[in-house]
Amino acid sequence: MTILIVEKTEENVKLIAELLAEYYPMSELVHCQSIQESLAYLAMHEGVGLGFFEVELKDGLSFEIFQQINIVFPVVFMSAYDKYWSQAMPLNAIDYLRKPIEKTEIIRVLDKYETLRKHFLLNLKSPDYKTLPAKDRLIVKKGTNYYVLKTDEVGFIYTESRVVFLIDKTGERYIIEKNLSELELELPGRQFFRVNRKFIVSIDAIRSFKPSFKGKIALELMHLSKAEVSISQENAAQFRKWIEG
Repeated sequence: MTILIVEKTEENVKLIAELLAEYYPMSELVHCQSIQESLAYLAMHEGVGLGFFEVELKDGLSFEIFQQINIVFPVVFMSAYDKYWSQAMPLNAIDYLRKPIEKTEIIRVLDKYETLRKHFLLNLKSPDYKTLPAKDRLIVKKGTNYYVLKTDEVGFIYTESRVVFLIDKTGERYIIEKNLSELELELPGRQFFRVNRKFIVSIDAIRSFKPSFKGKIALELMHLSKAEVSISQENAAQFRKWIEG
């Protein structure tokens, strides 16, 4: 997926890009600083999946981009002022962030985007994703070689430094060239659970779990010697329901 950031402030670009790298490590991030630069890019490229648009750019308001080209992807608008909200919301907006931008707000928006994206994917009538069987195998990579791995051999999948890794039940580590959002939709839901934005775990990989700080749940996974994996308070109830079958 390509994500377009239209923003003149480098500090904001860096913050957004860092969080996008965690959510979508395999995505392509494109940065434009002006209306004209954005129009030139969009005229030559298709397939943008999400946009972060600052309203006030150095050569005008980013709304002008929508007047000159048909934007079909969802957009998060950003501004220091509330006065542009009513103009922004009809233009494919899924949110409107007030500057200075906070990390927690970007995380909230990305979670919202993921919820909406999964909703529409799962409810498409053609093809009907609800009737498609879950994948029973994945293509993984180690070195220059690719391998076929059955899903019942998978322990857990996680992202680190913009790379998605898969650990099998023997502790072997592979690279998988998909992001967690895609894998979450493809893997069998009874066997796998998205515990947070960095981890998808198989029920067979969970050694134990226990209550943690502020209603969270801490997981101990096999073949993971570092810190426990944490489930947020918001996902804790869903996790308990999943693990009980």
